[in-house]
Amino acid sequence: MKQVFRRILYDAFFRLSPLLILVLLELSLRFLGVGDSYRLFRLSEDRTMYELNPAYYQRYISAEQFPDLKHPEMAFSVNKPPQKRRIFLLADQTLFTLIPEVAENAVLNDFYGHDSLKYEIIQVAVPHGNSFSIRHLVKEIRRYDPDAALLLTGNNEFYGLPRKSNWIQDTDNYWGLRTYVAMKKYRFFQVLERFVYSKNTPVTQFPPRDIDSWAVTYESATYREIHALFTRNLRSITAKRTFPLYLLSLPVNFKHIPYRSDFRDKELSDSEFARECAILVKNADRFMLERWIQELQAWEPETAIYYYCMALIREHEKDSVAALDYYRKAVEMDVFRVRNAIAFNADIREISSRENVFLIDAEKAFMDRADRGLAVDRFFMNGISLNENGKIYFRELMREALISQMQP
Repeated sequence: MKQVFRRILYDAFFRLSPLLILVLLELSLRFLGVGDSYRLFRLSEDRTMYELNPAYYQRYISAEQFPDLKHPEMAFSVNKPPQKRRIFLLADQTLFTLIPEVAENAVLNDFYGHDSLKYEIIQVAVPHGNSFSIRHLVKEIRRYDPDAALLLTGNNEFYGLPRKSNWIQDTDNYWGLRTYVAMKKYRFFQVLERFVYSKNTPVTQFPPRDIDSWAVTYESATYREIHALFTRNLRSITAKRTFPLYLLSLPVNFKHIPYRSDFRDKELSDSEFARECAILVKNADRFMLERWIQELQAWEPETAIYYYCMALIREHEKDSVAALDYYRKAVEMDVFRVRNAIAFNADIREISSRENVFLIDAEKAFMDRADRGLAVDRFFMNGISLNENGKIYFRELMREALISQMQP
């Protein structure tokens, strides 16, 4: 019996020894100060405030690619006063492209609502992240007693997943990235990532300069895969929520010149084609315009540039319904990663309705204020970034939604 017990003990020790070694290694590295903490917030010296950890975002992206990114300082009290509503604004690269200055300034400041109720806004946006990182942020803020969270995501899905480290550089799949994010908090993994594993051609620039290496065409296999991951993340977030959530649909600039179609044999770029079409429409040269459209359609009828030009023609003819439809098709057919996919806004609306989640329908609100969408470009300074009028209106929508839903 004694011999059997020794054998069991011996067998258990050697089976568990790898795990024991990792635990001891982790404790040793922490004691020596090797590696970083990626916890979202850390306690202040007097332990009365939570302060945003400057390195929090490096849990989701490669430190070699993005070593030092700016973010606004955020802090809030450990004990929440009764007359405060603690609102987390959780976002990914969507927010950085929509309002670029959020890298240094908060998009929505604290404000007072009814009966002197103060809304405390805590902004956490992962640069170069997407709904994958938002899903993890929602889990992390549970420990900080949130009253609600505003979620901005969907505009950056097609930038791929740059959170890959050199250690997992060849793993371009959802489950590999989940493992990476889960393991990133351990110091021994950080040592492997930064000092042990090396790659002949590390990725130090994102996005790559060659558009063909990162573009995603509408309804391609990559598009459908990323779309499925986006809806999966949203459903997971809404189904497991423990506090009120606000989802935002994103405003879309329908009239921006197409960035890139899927042509391979054109002599001119899409933007040059679009400008030529605009000149012809403005001059109302019907003969030249008809010939030009026929040649364009002969190349390939269903492309962003074709639909964009048809929209210009219909708008010139004051057929706003047809023009808006063509503009929408142009946005869909345009190469992604520089646009907001309209289908993703439809997903946000559908999931909000089914899961009984608050919806701030910014796309519809901007459309209603912009004469059915044909003047929506007056809110943008380019294809995706809002100008001052757009920023003001976007903030108003968020404030009004919070006050109307969260008043005592």
